[in-house]
Amino acid sequence: MDKKSLFAMLLIAVILLLLPYYQEYILGIKPDQEQYVKQDSVLVPDKTNLKKEDSVKKVNFEENSKKDLMVPSVDIYQNDSLEKTITIETVNYIVKLSNRGGGSLKDFILKKYTKYDSSLVNMISDNLKNNLTLTFQETGGSYIDTKNYIYNASTKLEKKKLLDNEEYKIVYTLNYNGSEIKKEFTFFDNAYHIDLDISFSNPGILLNNQYQINWINGLPSTESYVEDDNQYSQAFAYMGGELEDYSISDPGETEVTTFSGNADWIAIRTKYFITSVSVLNANVSNGIYFKGLGIEHENYTQKLYNTGFYAQYNSSRGDDSYRIFIGPLDNKELGKYDNNLDELIMNNGAYERFFRPVSKLILPILEFFHSFIPNWGVVIIIFSILVKLIVYPLTKKSYQSTKKMQVLQPKMAEIREKYKNDPQRMNKEMMKLYQQHGSPLSGCLPMLLQMPLLLALYIVFRSTIQLRGAVFIPGWIDDLSRADTLFTLPFSIPLYGADFNLLPILMALTMFFQSKMTMQDPKQKAMIYIMPVFMLAIFNRFPSGLNLYYTMFNLLTIIQQRFIKSDDKEDDKSVKGLKQKGKGK
Repeated sequence: MDKKSLFAMLLIAVILLLLPYYQEYILGIKPDQEQYVKQDSVLVPDKTNLKKEDSVKKVNFEENSKKDLMVPSVDIYQNDSLEKTITIETVNYIVKLSNRGGGSLKDFILKKYTKYDSSLVNMISDNLKNNLTLTFQETGGSYIDTKNYIYNASTKLEKKKLLDNEEYKIVYTLNYNGSEIKKEFTFFDNAYHIDLDISFSNPGILLNNQYQINWINGLPSTESYVEDDNQYSQAFAYMGGELEDYSISDPGETEVTTFSGNADWIAIRTKYFITSVSVLNANVSNGIYFKGLGIEHENYTQKLYNTGFYAQYNSSRGDDSYRIFIGPLDNKELGKYDNNLDELIMNNGAYERFFRPVSKLILPILEFFHSFIPNWGVVIIIFSILVKLIVYPLTKKSYQSTKKMQVLQPKMAEIREKYKNDPQRMNKEMMKLYQQHGSPLSGCLPMLLQMPLLLALYIVFRSTIQLRGAVFIPGWIDDLSRADTLFTLPFSIPLYGADFNLLPILMALTMFFQSKMTMQDPKQKAMIYIMPVFMLAIFNRFPSGLNLYYTMFNLLTIIQQRFIKSDDKEDDKSVKGLKQKGKGK
């Protein structure tokens, strides 16, 4: 790329950057901007400033037809009792349950995790009030949804705080057509799970002894960068030793997707949090279902999910037992259950699943360092130094090979020119040259061997909950899971955004100097300038922990290159020998 082409590209970039301001201040064309209100950490257009026909579709699933066998609409329910709630507080959470629906969760507040606005994380949004409800088809054919039925509660307490190692039970019962439907919840101190036992005193009311237990509308977003959080939003099921995943990308409501067979658990995750329902009995589940709803926003599609079990009730077996986990995607917490739930920690697409074995090795190392180094930022710096030391032999091998190839370039060009009309002879002479001095692939191979490690590190630093809320440098990097925004510009730059983050700039600068040191081909000189700018645009919104690692990685690479050059006397002798051989011939 010559100077004129590079100047033309820069000129086009400047025009694109200044075009919005030209339209607004010179032509008087103001961009359409919707005013937004915060609603459960998800930005939704403010309906007071929109026309009636432009109002946002209500974040709720439409009632489904009978053939869907899922959350059917029933308007007849018991209304001779008032709705009552009880609040249970443990070391990890505060949960509020309602007797409407027999223990529907109104709130599930995680006491150890905060949102970007410093409020505690609530795993239940305004749209997620009818979870853990039971639906079934009567023997007579009617579909019954108990989400609006008022159950009788075994307690009249308004609040219960659990003491150390204490358990607490609440029993909700509903008398329906001569059968008592019972839902018994057990709460544990110092745990994120709740146990739920379900029974029917007269299973004859159930068609084919089948019922459903449902989780409705997924999970709310908890992060300031909602688009990124929403990318991780998926539903899962673990069946027959295999993980089934379900995700939506387009706005609108999807059809019900069902899987037949015995399932161990169903789950819904966001970037850092998860809710799951596991079956504790054998042969309870005979299938699961997924259904999605995409809510279109300006820059992304919000993903909400319905999911649940198709359960087979057997009175001779006793109560059907389930375990509900609502909490962080933490390998230590999920690893306690020995049910493969920790498979979801680094599972967001095929490439993350592919590199997950390497990622699983990295996380324990980071946690080991953190066991005696309290600052996660310092842990990342030390880990980056350790990685550089480990890959140093590969890096040096690659550098030496590249250096030899530079000397061989004239000889290779000579062979190409001499045998340009005889490809077979050309390849034969090239292979002979490679046998004498080494193949060009020997320089690429060390770099290729490092790629799984680099990609695994990208996965770990981008989605590890241990970095969420971790402070490195107060006042600058207050949360290693978020961008290190120093200030927000009054305008948005295309591709870059409006947030001024320092670490991505430092990362781009170190990448520029690193490329300048290693780039040898004059034809690729333009890439020295283009690639850092390109990476800056991509990494600007990434977590500061990730940018800190890559900045340190680039900086250490620069130091490493200088060290290799200063400790390269033997290689210089071999290179001189190659040059002399070339001259002799």
